[in-house]
Amino acid sequence: MAGPGKSRYDHAKIKDVARTMHAELQRVAGPGTLSDVSSRGNVPAAAFGSWDAARSLAATVTAGNQQITCLYQTFLDDFAQVAEAISKIADNYRESDEKMLADIRSINPSGDVPPTTSTVKPVE
Repeated sequence: MAGPGKSRYDHAKIKDVARTMHAELQRVAGPGTLSDVSSRGNVPAAAFGSWDAARSLAATVTAGNQQITCLYQTFLDDFAQVAEAISKIADNYRESDEKMLADIRSINPSGDVPPTTSTVKPVE
């Protein structure tokens, strides 16, 4: 764990989080899928009967099912976007690390211990 004012990260572990999230999205099959939730909640109006209160209930159930389906789709879309953003963050960290190491090697191509701040000229 990093101390105060310090941070640590492992871009491979961050990438694994994104992969796990993507895998979870692909794993949703059968009961609980968007189409399953939508179809199970899509009760035909005739199933409620034709009396006044039943027609009102049918309209309410239909509207509720549409809202649930819409919210579920939004959740799945947002979950996928978060997974993609985490994946990009991991890529950015990895690319930054690779560039930093390449820059260090360009300053010190012999492979010796990287220069310290006391041996590097300050940037002006």
